[in-house]
Amino acid sequence: MKYKRGFTPTPNFLSLHSVLDIFFSKLKYSNKLIFKTFINSATKTQHKIWCRGFTLIELLVVIAIIGILSSVVLASLNTARSKARDTQRTASIKQVQNALEMYYSDNGFYPSSADVIFPGILDTALKPTYISSLPTDPNSTTPYRYYNAAQNPATYYAIRVNYENKPHCYMCAGPSCAANTGWWGINICQ
Repeated sequence: MKYKRGFTPTPNFLSLHSVLDIFFSKLKYSNKLIFKTFINSATKTQHKIWCRGFTLIELLVVIAIIGILSSVVLASLNTARSKARDTQRTASIKQVQNALEMYYSDNGFYPSSADVIFPGILDTALKPTYISSLPTDPNSTTPYRYYNAAQNPATYYAIRVNYENKPHCYMCAGPSCAANTGWWGINICQ
């Protein structure tokens, strides 16, 4: 007879089983067969009850491991998302710079404006001839800024970009665009 791991039958259980076995051995064979079937089915049922399910500690350990793994995955996923938004910011500003250079090529100057938030003057100057739509910041917390000191005609410009994973910086073009100029208290993008 097999028992659940860790279970040792008591002497009372064995002696009762032995006594009943001897008692029914003296009865007819059919009664003994019925009793044996009853005893075997009872011990199998009891064995199934003991072996079914997990202990509370096993469940808690599994839940803790799943929690730790999910927090690691979510942390790396958030980092990847912010890097993707930074890449999108760089690509968007490059498109605006290309549109501004085409505008400069056609007109001989950049759109003139003081420090403005996108789209501002660029919306009327660049759309739809040079760019179909002006980009917005993917996170929408700090918009892009366009600056050229309201020169008329404007010979340079700077666009402020607020990154998440690297320092804020500006992209610019024209003769006044030099490293460490420090518009908005930040440096040119490298």
